[in-house]
Amino acid sequence: MSKYSRKETLVIVNPAAHNVPSDKRLDEADRWLKAEGWQVEWRRTEGPRQATELAAGAAERELPLLFVVGGDGTLNEAVNGLAGSETALAVIRAGTVNIWAKEIGIPRKPIEAVRAAVEGERRRIDLGRAGERYFLLMAGYGLDGAIGRRVHAGLKSRFGAVMYAIAAIRETLRYRSSAITLSFDGEQQVADVLMLVAGNTRNYAGLVEITGEAVADDGLLDVCVYQGKGTVDIILHALRTLLRRHLRSNKVLYRKARRLELAWKEPLPVQLDGDAIEQSPTRVEIAAGALWVAVPKGVSSPLFRDRA
Repeated sequence: MSKYSRKETLVIVNPAAHNVPSDKRLDEADRWLKAEGWQVEWRRTEGPRQATELAAGAAERELPLLFVVGGDGTLNEAVNGLAGSETALAVIRAGTVNIWAKEIGIPRKPIEAVRAAVEGERRRIDLGRAGERYFLLMAGYGLDGAIGRRVHAGLKSRFGAVMYAIAAIRETLRYRSSAITLSFDGEQQVADVLMLVAGNTRNYAGLVEITGEAVADDGLLDVCVYQGKGTVDIILHALRTLLRRHLRSNKVLYRKARRLELAWKEPLPVQLDGDAIEQSPTRVEIAAGALWVAVPKGVSSPLFRDRA
């Protein structure tokens, strides 16, 4: 039975996302919601940042629930419209990976996903913030950001993870580290940074856990810094990460912090939640409890302190 007294929702669909469910499957979800008494509005995005505008509108209208049909990039846009509001984010799986849906156990079929959200629980989680922009999953600097900049949005929609693999190989062969001064809640350290991931969640690219100790509601970011010079170090880091041994390496720095500041001569490329951004923010911090999310009933995930 639904726990929502006001049954009104908006469903944002990104038609350009990879693996969007068929209209038939989405219609099944729509009919189920309406049979449960929900008023449902569907909106398809037509360009970048529109999901942010639509989500902000839903928050302004104080809708209890917002569904997103898209990948992690679309979710990122939505959380930038929802941050600080009472509207809960729910997911219908699509996209290249959809890390958030995978980590909290959202069913693959749209009708099962909407049912899990409606009959499930609301939980308050943290968001990361790089400069003025929020992220749900991670901020990636250095090699990670360089790979993101090589993946064209249109090709990503058509070919998904293949484009990331090609970009990763290319950047591995050419990328070199930068000397960066890092400040973790005021504690400074200089490092030759190949890649830095500030994570609010654990999974990376659907394959590995880089910030494998992250908790999404602990008021802290988990920061993993891969150090070294170039191609050989990158390959060794990749192997250790695949084997879940990267945190044992003396070339990996791992910290939990509320605030990270970076000082550099040349800005590093940056990605947020899998999508490259033009800016290179020098400040990354936690926005504790900034987002409500809808999760399946009785969800048991290491991302939550109380696993129900």
